Amino acid sequence: MEYLLESGSSTVRENALAILESIVSGEKILEFEASSEDYVLIYYSILVGVKAIGDKKLMHRIALTYSKRAREKLDKESVENLITISKALGLDVRFLSESVKIPLKIVKSDVVFIEKPFAIPLKTYLKIVAGRLSQDPKYSLVNQVVSNGLVYVDRGVLIRILEERIYRFIMDSFEKIDFDTAKVTGFVNEIKRILDKYGWYKASVDLEFKTSYFVKDALPPCINRLIERLLGGENLSHHERFAVASFLVSIGLGVEQVLEFFKHTPDFKEKIARYQIEHIAGLRGSRKKYLPYNCETMKSLGLCSIAEYCYTNVKNPLSVYKLNLKRIKSGSGNGEGEVNKHSI
Repeated sequence: MEYLLESGSSTVRENALAILESIVSGEKILEFEASSEDYVLIYYSILVGVKAIGDKKLMHRIALTYSKRAREKLDKESVENLITISKALGLDVRFLSESVKIPLKIVKSDVVFIEKPFAIPLKTYLKIVAGRLSQDPKYSLVNQVVSNGLVYVDRGVLIRILEERIYRFIMDSFEKIDFDTAKVTGFVNEIKRILDKYGWYKASVDLEFKTSYFVKDALPPCINRLIERLLGGENLSHHERFAVASFLVSIGLGVEQVLEFFKHTPDFKEKIARYQIEHIAGLRGSRKKYLPYNCETMKSLGLCSIAEYCYTNVKNPLSVYKLNLKRIKSGSGNGEGEVNKHSI
């Protein structure tokens, strides 16, 4: 592998760099004529190069792009192939000859049913949806049919679960892959050149001093954890992104300042991110400025840092932030402004 990556005439090396550039630039994965063996080599070449750099954001971008591309292909696969692919990914998915049918709506006195022809063991299902899908009600157990240790899902839900499994498989692969870093320095330098070309490292990490409104030490545990994950390049869910953006807007940051945080997301597209932040800030659409989720909603969405400590009797992360600011400004850890060690 290392020889292929350092050889200037290696087709695998050239194609790996071309695909990586297409991913970094925000385009779809570049496709070309190649054998399946070459595609495997190209894929592992990309893993080696990105792992050697150690850029978590880039790792998430690679996993996200490949998993979304896989989903596009899965949409066109037959039932038989979906089952085969599921098993190859370590998921015990079963196809039912007689689908479970759930009444959806009534049209002209006729009941329209939705079919759930796939069954997944409950433990397997919970393990997959425990991550990025956990805040999406669509994948909550209360919205599924569960019987005898099996969760019954439709084709769309199954494909989304497979996409998530592929995403995690790729992220796990970064941890497991082993190689001699000293033998791929030339390849790594080429990757860094591509990253520089597209301004990959332009987003500032030192955001604490950009505005007096943002005081990192005053952040409530839930928001602090989300921001740390965001700056670490993780791909946050929709609810997690809303929680961060609405909180930052509410404490006084402008659109450009909030945008700096979101430049760290692996799927960042400035036009889309700017529109969404402006919408939350009340500058678009209904012109309604959105407040952050309250504590109860944060808990229901699994976003409350239950292992941390917070103030008692608070109902919103903004209240925690204001109390923490008061404590910091007073210069004392005691008294009214002190954080009570009360687990929320």
